[in-house]
This record gives sequence, C-alpha cells and structure tokens, in this order.
Amino acid sequence: MRKKTKISFLMNSSTELLYNYITAPVKLSEWFADNVISIGNRYIFTWYNYDETCFLIKKKPYQYVRYKWEQDVDNKYYFEFFIKKNNLTKNVYLKITDFAIKTEIKKSKMWWKNRIKKLKNITKV
Repeated sequence: MRKKTKISFLMNSSTELLYNYITAPVKLSEWFADNVISIGNRYIFTWYNYDETCFLIKKKPYQYVRYKWEQDVDNKYYFEFFIKKNNLTKNVYLKITDFAIKTEIKKSKMWWKNRIKKLKNITKV
C-alpha cells in the first residue's frame, strides 16, 4: 500500500510558464522524462528507453494538472502538480502530490527534488 506524500517548491517563474512545463509534452521532455509524447489525454513518458503510460485525468488551466499511471487506473493513486500564487508576496509555488511505498517516501521526495531543480534552472525568469 502506498502513502500520499506532498512536497512544495518555491518557483521563480510565472504561473503561465510553469503550467506549460507541467502539461506540454515537449516541455515535460525538458525536465521530467527523457521523452514525452501525448495522444489526447494519454501520455507516454520515456526514461532510459523504458516507457510508462499515464493519463491526464483532471486539469484547470494555470492551476493544476493530475495524472494517473496506467497501472493505477483501478485504484486511488495519482500524481498532481498544483500551482499556487501568493497574491501578497507574488511568490509562485509548485505543490506536488504523489503516492509512494512507505519505505520509499524519502527516495521519492529526493527524486522530485532533483526533477524540480532541473525545472527551476529551465524556467528562471
């Protein structure tokens, strides 16, 4: 059984730019996977010549996108990118929700930190 985990990152980019990087296959290929293609709501992510399929199941422009891995179609697991802008400070945050096996939560968070570090380098404005 997997446990829901959440992690938040302060980003140096606009909500519009960030949304593009979490939804557009060509942009996801720059930081999330080696290659990404989409056919409708079906996304195929490639890492080291290994493909994983997921589905975009929910989105709200410039706010969030939720994906569900093909092997998780019949259960509650998903991963989500949620963009939050603080209207007072104008800071933009990317909040990630994911599910990981309890013994792998630390490893999962480290993986996300590395991915987001790459994303931050690309999206600096």
